[in-house]
Amino acid sequence: MTEHSISLANRQNMEISGVTNVITFDEEEILLNTTQGYLSINGTELHINMLNLDQGQVAIQGIVDNLAYKNQGPDIKTRGKSIINRLLK
Repeated sequence: MTEHSISLANRQNMEISGVTNVITFDEEEILLNTTQGYLSINGTELHINMLNLDQGQVAIQGIVDNLAYKNQGPDIKTRGKSIINRLLK
């Protein structure tokens, strides 16, 4: 299992390891699947600066207000489908 870690500097620059997938993202919320479960990041002006799923790394910039781990449920599965639908339109 890949090690999962989070580094947050000044609530604006975040680096995360152990990421297996990006479920959904916009400027107010990013939902990641990590080796330790689903991670929801809420804030403003959130942007994914670097994404390398082969190495399990993500870098995020923006103002972070909240981090929370979530259990997989129907709402998370629905979010993942909605982003695919938006991309295919």
